Amino acid sequence: MNDVFPTDECDDRDRFLRIELLKRLRLQFSAAGNWKKSLLESGLPENVTNTIRDVVQQTGLLRFEKSEIATELIHHFQDGHERGHSFDELIRDFGKADVSASLFRSSKLRSRPMSVKAFRGSMVVLGGSIVTYLLLQVFFHWAKPNPSVDYSAKLNEIVTSMPIEQQAWPLYRDVWAEYHISDGSMNRFSFDPLWFQESHRDAPEVEWFSETKFLRLIRPEDEGWDDAVVFLDSIEELMDTFRKASKRPYLGTPLYSKRNDYSDADLAAIYPGVGPEQLAVISKESLIEKFGLEIEPVSAEADDLISNSFMSISLPHIQTFREIARVFHADTRLAMDQGDHDRAIGNVEAIFGMGRQVGNSPLLVCNLVGYAVSGRGMRVIEELVQEHLEDLSMEDLKALQDITAAIDFIATLDADLAFERMSTKDVIQRIYSDDGTGDGRLTAVGVELLRVLEQLRPMTADEIGKEQPWYKKAAVRKLTGPVNLFTAPSRKEMESLVDTTYDSLSDQLKAPMWEETDADVDDLVEGDSLGLLNIGVWAEQVRLARERKIARQDAVLLALAIHRYKRANGIWPTKLEELTDKWMDRTPIDRLSGKPLSFVITDDAPVIYSLGHDGNDDGGKTSNQTDVPWLDRDSVGDWVLWPTNEK
Repeated sequence: MNDVFPTDECDDRDRFLRIELLKRLRLQFSAAGNWKKSLLESGLPENVTNTIRDVVQQTGLLRFEKSEIATELIHHFQDGHERGHSFDELIRDFGKADVSASLFRSSKLRSRPMSVKAFRGSMVVLGGSIVTYLLLQVFFHWAKPNPSVDYSAKLNEIVTSMPIEQQAWPLYRDVWAEYHISDGSMNRFSFDPLWFQESHRDAPEVEWFSETKFLRLIRPEDEGWDDAVVFLDSIEELMDTFRKASKRPYLGTPLYSKRNDYSDADLAAIYPGVGPEQLAVISKESLIEKFGLEIEPVSAEADDLISNSFMSISLPHIQTFREIARVFHADTRLAMDQGDHDRAIGNVEAIFGMGRQVGNSPLLVCNLVGYAVSGRGMRVIEELVQEHLEDLSMEDLKALQDITAAIDFIATLDADLAFERMSTKDVIQRIYSDDGTGDGRLTAVGVELLRVLEQLRPMTADEIGKEQPWYKKAAVRKLTGPVNLFTAPSRKEMESLVDTTYDSLSDQLKAPMWEETDADVDDLVEGDSLGLLNIGVWAEQVRLARERKIARQDAVLLALAIHRYKRANGIWPTKLEELTDKWMDRTPIDRLSGKPLSFVITDDAPVIYSLGHDGNDDGGKTSNQTDVPWLDRDSVGDWVLWPTNEK
């Protein structure tokens, strides 16, 4: 290479190019680059300067390039005049300005440095990108949601459609208001006299604990029992009303997102002790304020949309049934202490009645509460049989068995997920636009609502205490909002995914525990880029809760049948076939295998069990490897259903 381009010559050429580049930069950014000033100082006549000006301006080139052309033309006319030509002749020979401008422009563009070309191109791309981005922002913010379906009305058609004489709420309502037992009360009634504080949280019957309190339901032998008896006597009217109302098949409490839609009587029961002024404040309270969410400021439009949605329906009365069930449990202990068997059995019937009423609601959360209330009833029966068997007559055992057999956990479950499906579609109509054909696109205010929904979702253990990721901050979401125009599914696509997912979840919800559920449901939920279908976890929880309660119900029925057989025949039964027909109306099923339940007589008492996931009969012995043998498919040993310490 050095033979062709000697080193000295290469250095000279590089030096020349650098000097030319610096000269051009000086022309572009210094006074020397002001070609108009140079033209005025050239001393040329006006007609010549006008011609030069027209040519330079029509080139449309960069400043330093115009300076170069202007300097070249000035020298051209000056040199021509010095050689004896008149300026008129020079202008005539020069030709048309537009033709010259075109030739100059072509020449300069060809000789323009690559760095300048790249810079100019990047500026064009950047400018175009900014304009495109601003147009997309305008387009993204232009669309607005237009909720048109009142799903709250649809829900209440389900909840309150049954005949009034079958609804329990009209009976509950007055004592609810009188005793202030709803969670919506400003000065809620306290059932504290029925709680007994244990010395440690590992006590067998502890039901509620914190760092300082370990509480369980009080017993006749506990200190403070006399005060509990006085307390139970003082709420006799409340319990009598619940016993009467619990016999009705449906609860019938209306559910609205706007508190102003409730009747005065319903408000007085659901929000007892709350005056008109306070209620007006509560009615205007947004969902964000209600939950105390600590998030970035939300627009008034987003706040209004979410505060009037399905998600804003509150259920301050539902958990009360769990508390009343505990009251009846305590009163059952008092009734047996007083020898009043009829009242004890009536209390069990009332507990199961409340569980049925709450479970009949189309809300999955209510199904779970209903299962918990019914579970309390089965705990009471187990306690009666274990601690008061000699006091119970054959008629008492038969009554308890009939009450338990009447529970239908399948019928009380909304296996079609009607409420949850409506709730999700209510969210969709509040985050998407509506083009009039059933389709639409995600809106800017919809992105805000999705952030609020994310805050309402329970945090995982990994998320607790961690700072919010940068990409979830409000400023970042606003800047990247138009990206949703290309990444978010359309409204029609989202609604189709919702229907497909809920249909699959419905099938999963109906499946007994011994059947494998459809794994494709998880795949469908994972395909939800907006995070609207987290109901999959809830559905599985409800399914398992239902199956556990059916398993518990069958165990209670079998235990009562075994004890009735023993009392009638003087000996324990040895196989399940001895109990069917006369002592039981149906064969109890092992929910993990689909086969009949197993039992064994140990220490002169029945032990009823499922064979567990391994399918081996271990004689009613558990491995104690897990607290959830129904869930852990790798567990070994049996799943003992009677007796249990289930809470």
